[in-house]
Amino acid sequence: MTLVGCSSQSAAPPSTPPAPPTTTSAPASAAYSPELCTAATEFQTAANAILQLDATKVGTEGVKAALQNLAAAGKKLANAAGSQFGPQVDALEQALGSLQTTIASIQDQATLSAKLGALTGSVAQVEAAAKPIVDSIRTGCPGVPPVATPPPS
Repeated sequence: MTLVGCSSQSAAPPSTPPAPPTTTSAPASAAYSPELCTAATEFQTAANAILQLDATKVGTEGVKAALQNLAAAGKKLANAAGSQFGPQVDALEQALGSLQTTIASIQDQATLSAKLGALTGSVAQVEAAAKPIVDSIRTGCPGVPPVATPPPS
């Protein structure tokens, strides 16, 4: 529509304007770089892995590794999405900073148990901040996995 508004001076000949909108709307879904598609896929995979994580089985180091994977994938997503998703990237980077602080505070199983609420909140913030980016990218990158649902307790 903005293309039609820009070409309002040549709105009299209707045969010329219809061709550009169909041409520009077709590649709009393919406007995401392979790097951005890969970053979104890695982020969603890491986020889904957190949902399937059993902290009692993997222990403190396993939880920290999964959280670090999410943080690294989030950082990669933020870097790849920077120019296209400015305000959303800012929110994601803030949430990632909070997650890193929480991860750094986990020393052992006791602190992991004590920080479980903070960890859950930090992960939820990261996922919420990334959601608008990943959801938008998913339309042009069919390889991005769907959001997993938590296993039944």
